[in-house]
Amino acid sequence: MSRDHKVAAFTIFGTLIAFKLGTALFVLSMQPSFHAAAFLTLTSVVWFGLIAIPLLIGGVFWYRRIKVRRKRRQLIHAEWHVDEPVRMR
Repeated sequence: MSRDHKVAAFTIFGTLIAFKLGTALFVLSMQPSFHAAAFLTLTSVVWFGLIAIPLLIGGVFWYRRIKVRRKRRQLIHAEWHVDEPVRMR
């Protein structure tokens, strides 16, 4: 992923997060009550899920990558590692 793609992603998601937080603070400043806080919390659950899905997918990818590399290292070790010296006749 190039630097421009990363900057674009951070700009888009940063704007979404800033707008969400700004709106939440505005609503709480206009209506500081338990009901307003509960409403904002419940409507934010969807956002937590949307954030969790890519993080879980990335975590599963990295876990699988580490697992595959460990297995590869074991196979290479088993193929090339010889405990006893081989006698040549």
